[in-house]
Parts: sequence; C-alpha cells; structure tokens
Amino acid sequence: VVTIVMASCTSDIEETTAATGKNNVQLFVGEFPAFGDSQTRAIGTSDEGKTSWAEGDELLLEIDNTSYGRHNATFTYNGKSWELTSGELVYLEGDPAYISHVYYAPNYKWEAGKLVLKEGKDPGTDEYIEGNARITGNGETITVSFAEATRKYSRLRIATMPNKQITVDTEYFTPAGSSDMVGSQNYALTSDEKGNAYLYGTFENNSEVTVKYREATLATHTFLQKTENAKSYALDATVISANSAEEIKSAIKQEVANSKTAIRLNIASDAGANEFNAIREAFEKVKSGTIDLTLIGCKDIPANGLNNQAGGLEALKSITLPDVTKIGKNALLFCVDLEEICAPNVSAIDECAFKGCYYLKKVTLGELTDVRGEANSGGGIFGVTDNGDLNIDLYLPKNQEVMEFDENQYIWKPTGEKYFARPDYDNGIFLGYQFNSVKSWE
Repeated sequence: VVTIVMASCTSDIEETTAATGKNNVQLFVGEFPAFGDSQTRAIGTSDEGKTSWAEGDELLLEIDNTSYGRHNATFTYNGKSWELTSGELVYLEGDPAYISHVYYAPNYKWEAGKLVLKEGKDPGTDEYIEGNARITGNGETITVSFAEATRKYSRLRIATMPNKQITVDTEYFTPAGSSDMVGSQNYALTSDEKGNAYLYGTFENNSEVTVKYREATLATHTFLQKTENAKSYALDATVISANSAEEIKSAIKQEVANSKTAIRLNIASDAGANEFNAIREAFEKVKSGTIDLTLIGCKDIPANGLNNQAGGLEALKSITLPDVTKIGKNALLFCVDLEEICAPNVSAIDECAFKGCYYLKKVTLGELTDVRGEANSGGGIFGVTDNGDLNIDLYLPKNQEVMEFDENQYIWKPTGEKYFARPDYDNGIFLGYQFNSVKSWE
C-alpha cells in the first residue's frame, strides 16, 4: 500500500496491511494556462492577467483506485516546488490507480471528498480549471498538465482605478465552477495594482454588468450575445486621475473633445480653490445640461467651489461625489441646469450650498449631523423657496436622525430620534423644507 502523506508514517489502513509513507513525492506541473488578449471592448494595452504559478497557489487532486477508492489532497506551491499540504493519496501497488481530477480553483477546498467554497469566497471571482494528471516513476511522481485544459467559462476584466474596492452587479451570470445561472448577484472586488478586477463565468445574452465605486456608477454594459468559453472580455470602468489644476483642466477638455458626456475624475483628497477653479474653467464653453460629472477622491467641496453665479457651469446635468463628507457655502450656487446631486457620504453642508439649482429633481445625501442656514431666511442649503416647497425627491440613509434648528448657532443638529422611525416621516418635511418626497436609500 502506498500512501503519499505529509508525515513520515501513517496508521494501518487494514489490520493485515502495512502502509508506507512517501514524503518525497514530486509534483511536476506544466505552465499556467494564461488567458489570451482581451478580444472585446479592449482598453489601452492588453492585459493577460495571471500568466504563471505564484507562491501560495494550490492544486486540488483526487486519486481513484479499486482497492481503496477515492482520496483527496491539496498541493501548494512554495515558489520553487509543490508540497503536499493537506489530505493524502492512497493506492495499492499493482492495482491500477489514476488521478481522476486535478483542479486549479483558488476559491475551493476539499471537504468530505467534495469541493466546497472556502469561507468568505464567492463563486465567479477566480478561476476553476480542470487539468490532467498521471502517476509515474513507481508512484513517486505525479505529472500535472493544463496544456489541454479547456475553460468552460469566459473572463471579464474590469479596468478601473488601482487598489480600490468596487462593487459589480450582474444579471444572468453563471459563475465558473457552477452550473446554476444567477438572476442577479452583487460582488465586492478589489482591483490590483494595475487597476484590474476579474469575474469568471458565462454571461448570457442580454445580461447586464454595472460597476460602481461606492455609489458612483463607473460603467454599465449589456452583453448582446452569450460570452464564449475561454475568451476574455474587457470592460472600461477607468477613471481619469489628475492632481494639479492644469492636469484637471487638460483632462476635462480632452474628455469633452472626445465627445464624452460622462466624465469621471479622480482628484486629490485635499483639492481646493485652484483645482475647482480649473473644473469651472474647463466647462465654460460646454453645452448646457450635457455633463454627468463624478469627482472621486476629494473629501470637501470648498466654499464657492463650483459656484456658477458668474456663469460657465451650465454644462453640469448631474454631479456624483462618492467620497465627499463636507460641502461648503455656495458650493454649487446657481448651477441652474443641475438635475441630480449624489453625495452619499456627506455629513456637513453649509449655507446656500445648492441655492439657485432650480431644476434639481433628485438629491442623495449621507447621514447629516451639521447643516447650516434656515430655510425661510434664504440661508438654507436650497436657498429660499415659495412656502418652502421643493420639487425634489430627497434620499437619506435609514439611520438619519431628525434635525432640529438651533437659532442661536444657526445650525441644524440631530435630535437622536430616527427620522424614518417617526409615524409621519412620509410627510416629506426635512430641514424646514417641504420636499416632493423623502425616502431611505438603504
């Protein structure tokens, strides 16, 4: 009886049969079967993704023979060779034994003879390839090859910002390693240092993929036909990064020149007056109500940051601010063509921040704790309105507290009472304004 094990010896398999431990079994593994270039919606230079074995990679083997049935084992690459790290492979010398399965499936492990997901792993977020293996060298060598392995799924490479967590919503997607199509699924992925994140599986005809950074949509794509096995696809969810005022101005102008209307810009967290002046100047001659602007990275919109009182920012149709926690006084004053504001992490807003945004229809805010200005005086964040009425659908997080105005400090403060727990929350009144509706976005 040959037992390929981690220890130097094993217990008897049968009372009358001794077991011999073979620690030094060698696993010879061929090259990693890299994907080819992305064939669809390529972004810049192609990226094959993983192209070689790396330290920590695992191979999951299953042996089968008449005398002792099936056994499972896991081999791990240490950077130089493959080591048996769990399980055992048992067979009787002279009795035909073969490696019935060998998988490269990083999300899975052996458990009670079956492949099961590791804790915290989701199907479809990594490969699931089956190769070929055979026992050679008097039972002391296992040769593994993926040269003829066929991926029964495709790969979607999402090109975005480096080292960022994104969410990906899918429809009609069958993850690699599964035969069950999922109607809708949400994935939390972290991009690598090159800005790539991956999904592995099959997208059906008319399946949709939406990529978001926080609540900011970076890309949406609908597959017009079923994806092909072993083929790689690429989705553009890239964001322009610019730091200096000149870089910001140049980047926006280039996007406009390229007829882009959805402009996603990653700027410094401490961007100030100079950077926001550059944004205003870049949009001065752009057609009114045509630009959906997303500003990633910046924490504050400074006072008068995108003030349009002197004109030039009529281009803005919507603005998304996923990282912003504070919006300054007059920050978006008189952005008259602005229809939507999305700032889901903002907690502090100063006076007249949205005053004169007459065509606003939808506003999404974070859990507010500090709001300046009183509506009827004209100093409220939406300025003064007829009877305080606003034709706006306001969206707040479910934990938002009721806000109470402190006349001495000219500030709205949370009271400790949950806004959406009140029996009359749906009256649409908040911060002294009558909104078209107030709803929870969580």
